[in-house]
Amino acid sequence: MEKNIKFIALYIICLLMAVSSYAQETDNELNRIVNEYNQPIQGALIRTEDGKFTSRTAKDGTFKLPSKMESQFIHISATGYQNTRISVDQLINDGKIQLTFDPHNMGGDVNFGYNSYNKESITGAVSSVSGEILDRTPSNVLSDTYEGRLPGLTVVNNIAELTFFGYGNFTKTIRGISSVNGNTPLVIIDGVIAPTQYIEFISPKEIESISVLKDASATAAYGIQGSAGVIVITTKRGYSGKLSVEGYADYSFQQMTRRPQFVNSAQYARLRNEAGERDGLGKYSQFSEEEIGLFAAGDDPRYPNNNWFDQFIKNYVMRQRVGVNVGGGTDKFRYYSNLSFVHQEEPLIITDEPNRKYDPTPNVNIGNFRTNMDVNFNDYISGYMRLTGNVKREILAGGNMGWTIYNYIFQQPPTMYGPLSPINEEDPDMSEQVVTVEGLDNPVYGILNRSGYRTVIETNIIAQAGLKSDLDFLTKGLSISGSMAYQTYVRNETGTNQSYKRLIREDDFSTLDNFIQYKTFENTPLSYSKGSVFFYYLNFLASVDYSRRFGDHSINASAHTYYLKQEKESSGSSSDVLPYKRQNFGLSALYGYKDRYFLKADMGYSGSEQFHPDYRYTLTPAVSAAWIASKEDFFQSQLISLLKFKASYGISGNDQLGGARFLYLDNIRADGSEREIGNPRLEAEKIKKLNVGINLGFLNMFTLDVDYFSDHVNNMLINSSHTIPEYQGIPLSYFPKLNEGEMENKGFEVSLGFNKHLSKDFSVFAQANFMQAKNKVISINEAPLGDDYAYPYRTEGFSIGQLWGYEIDRSNGNGMFNSAEELANSKLSYSFGTPRVGDFIYKDLNNDGIIDEKDKAPMGYSGIPQQEYSLTGGFAWKNVEFSFLFHGVRKSSQFLSGIGAYENQGKGIFNDIHMNAWTPERYAAGEEISFPALSLSPSTNHVANDFFLNDRSYLRLRNVTLAYSLPERISEKIRSERIKVILNIQNLFTLDNMKSRYIDPEIGSIATFQPYRVFNIGISANF
Repeated sequence: MEKNIKFIALYIICLLMAVSSYAQETDNELNRIVNEYNQPIQGALIRTEDGKFTSRTAKDGTFKLPSKMESQFIHISATGYQNTRISVDQLINDGKIQLTFDPHNMGGDVNFGYNSYNKESITGAVSSVSGEILDRTPSNVLSDTYEGRLPGLTVVNNIAELTFFGYGNFTKTIRGISSVNGNTPLVIIDGVIAPTQYIEFISPKEIESISVLKDASATAAYGIQGSAGVIVITTKRGYSGKLSVEGYADYSFQQMTRRPQFVNSAQYARLRNEAGERDGLGKYSQFSEEEIGLFAAGDDPRYPNNNWFDQFIKNYVMRQRVGVNVGGGTDKFRYYSNLSFVHQEEPLIITDEPNRKYDPTPNVNIGNFRTNMDVNFNDYISGYMRLTGNVKREILAGGNMGWTIYNYIFQQPPTMYGPLSPINEEDPDMSEQVVTVEGLDNPVYGILNRSGYRTVIETNIIAQAGLKSDLDFLTKGLSISGSMAYQTYVRNETGTNQSYKRLIREDDFSTLDNFIQYKTFENTPLSYSKGSVFFYYLNFLASVDYSRRFGDHSINASAHTYYLKQEKESSGSSSDVLPYKRQNFGLSALYGYKDRYFLKADMGYSGSEQFHPDYRYTLTPAVSAAWIASKEDFFQSQLISLLKFKASYGISGNDQLGGARFLYLDNIRADGSEREIGNPRLEAEKIKKLNVGINLGFLNMFTLDVDYFSDHVNNMLINSSHTIPEYQGIPLSYFPKLNEGEMENKGFEVSLGFNKHLSKDFSVFAQANFMQAKNKVISINEAPLGDDYAYPYRTEGFSIGQLWGYEIDRSNGNGMFNSAEELANSKLSYSFGTPRVGDFIYKDLNNDGIIDEKDKAPMGYSGIPQQEYSLTGGFAWKNVEFSFLFHGVRKSSQFLSGIGAYENQGKGIFNDIHMNAWTPERYAAGEEISFPALSLSPSTNHVANDFFLNDRSYLRLRNVTLAYSLPERISEKIRSERIKVILNIQNLFTLDNMKSRYIDPEIGSIATFQPYRVFNIGISANF
């Protein structure tokens, strides 16, 4: 770890020395770029047609061309303006270029990973967002910043813990799900394939743009890794011009959007009695009326009323971020560097114990660095080097992740004394020891304060270097390039652990002298342990590129190949220790005519060692076309300012087979026993993708984009066990996989935008997005369950993740047995228990008089939303900028279960959904009943049914940002070009249909951290 830090520090020092030696200006005349109001455009990208020179305009819109240039044309692009191609001679003569406002956002380039294309020429389905927009969301993880901002990309937050990064806390899908197997998008960072979890560590400050590739024309070239879509991250690079420095700092206050509130001790006691009476144990089987009164009074320490959540979870926590960006260069050498540091607090409360010899306060510190350098060695050879990484140091109280500890809070009843036993002078060994209850071996106080801690240090470093040779001497526009990238990930854990004495209190609440030892736990000294995980990714990439214009004709082609190897080492052994190897050959060629007709062909030919050599390689071709009809001479319309048609069809491949390796081989153990049977004919899945779209522009201010897509696979990897009976003797899991499954995924995307400059000082924008993606499993060789099943098929004909449960018969008004007579008359028996008065009445769908597995019905939807929508908008007025983002999903469901839903679990912790449970008195009085009769033990209510089915649809105000740039007279006092103050609010409010107001629809459980509301203030200064 120390060696890594020293290496990073030395590297940055050398970089700054290099920067100071190379950052020199040329002596050419200044050129200027302005808008329609003759205002300078800062940050416009200037690029010669041969790509040998790039620059950015300064604050006053100026830039300089190199002293020596072969290219006769330059391309100029800026966000919000149309791309401009102009001859060098005209630029020299005029000295000023006026860009035209682009209300339809067709200017600029989109990075596909292996190549970049002008937005106008794109024939497929692509979404993109800039790093500047991402930085409006103050978060430690990148996925938070683009959730809801990229149409077609769905992000589901599974674990909202602030310090939990990249290990499954986000589920990402692009246009839904197209296979029962892997659906994780491929991630490309600056042309390099990267592990999915790594992207969470990247700071938005480093990012130029993120693109999402969605159809076959955009993903076919990635072969067997492209079927689930591709996320392409492009980081910032240096440009010719003076040294520019940006310093920034943020300070955030974070609070959970939903802070669970539980019943107090008196309410808890009454509800436990109610459950006990219903179980036939008597009216006061758990607590006496006197005890309940003393709990309610709250002035007797023998009868506690503990709010464990408030004792162990802070009301708010803080996050700090500081960083600096440096960039600039000459026509020979260009550089960009970012260095940032984040400190994040953990919401868990640690008690200051005087005798403790260590500090278990959980927190995390993250250091990020990135340096991108580009060098022109001569007129024909150029090169680049990228070095990026991060170092994370995290302290975990008790060696546990925060969400694990959070779950234990919900297993401690408010009537439990504690967290420590009272002082006992007669028996010091029983004094101030950790108190728990029967069945809870890990009380929260003990985990946090007396079980040790764990320090985790993670280091990610990616080094990438490449060379490019222009072959203009052979033919204009031809070039070859090659690169190598190496990523290393190291996770070192140092753990300290100790046991501690636990006490429980006997049932008599009238005394505090009734604490006894719980099990055999004793206080022990700290023990010490270490563990580590290491893996590396190795990428080799070579390409031949050709880009040239011939009058009205243009060609942009790329042929590339890459080799990827991943190797992992860890404490212990696992099948993933074996290396992963993949190889791909890709080809893309785009032809354009008069910048209005475009035809594109793509192909991937890729292989994976996952398959037998005879079936190792897969061909994935695609074709696409686009026509910008509004550029035709015959098309003259004052209403329609843009009309573009596009279509694509092709194949993408999928080799994501889960955790299993080498499924074409038989799995034979060292002792000679045979396990899984191999299938040497397995091959990668081939998903046929169709996309048809139209882009419309109205009145030079409105934009309407519509895309229809359809995915279909008929060689999906499935289990052969679906058609094999269990009685044949061999475990079904041992039978080989087959390429015989069939599935489809269809949907559409709609975007409606508005963009207008109302004056030189005032502009407004708005955009609404909607996406629907619905999949259906057509065939997995599923054997019918039987004619006596209401639904003999549980997978075929349904979407992946379809929920199944029991339908409640509400024909009597409330869907519960309200009397013994009603229960007897129903003549129903349940296979999973005996129904009692107050229990749910389930529908006997197959009419056999028995409620069992045969009566289950499809309910709701899967956890991945079928529909997603967003609305973003804002304005810029002089020095003020304002923006907002609403984001929502529909058609997503989940069953509530376990702690927080089933009242018998976790010592019966009750919340808002349990307050109006069925009782004979409540029913007779005609009072509201919103929950079945309570029980201390498992009941027939505690199964998947439509009462516990939750609609996870929501609408969330995900982000509000207000920024103000200080007047120049103030910033100039510290020689700053601009000083900006930014206020952000994240997750301000959410509208949803959840049964409990304490459960966020995106998380779907009460026993884990809920999403955080963030109030952030930041400042940045440019020099």
